[in-house]
Amino acid sequence: MIAEQYINEGIRIRKEYIRNLKEILKLEPLILEKRKSFDKIQEQMENIVYSDLNAVRKTLDLNGRLMDMEKEIKNIQDTIRPFYENIEKLENDSDRLYLSIKEKYPNITNKEIEYEIMSRVDE
Repeated sequence: MIAEQYINEGIRIRKEYIRNLKEILKLEPLILEKRKSFDKIQEQMENIVYSDLNAVRKTLDLNGRLMDMEKEIKNIQDTIRPFYENIEKLENDSDRLYLSIKEKYPNITNKEIEYEIMSRVDE
């Protein structure tokens, strides 16, 4: 019912979307490792707060720990960002595809579009 070009584009978008999600899930161990690092930094910060250091030294030490945490957060963001950017692009591609299909086939329902594409994904 829907032209092959639209079906193929839908399949491409779906496969790329799933591939990006899988790549993000592969990063879960890295994120859990960073979480432990954050917990350690938080513990160090609490120790600094309750230490006998003077206020200036506490502030400097706390700022140092915050900078460490920011570096860790930036590392995670830099690692994951390309996958999220790809997902955002795929969402835009999906929206454009949907509008193209609705323009070409104005009487088709969303269920029919979904069925046409999903029934061919694993072929």
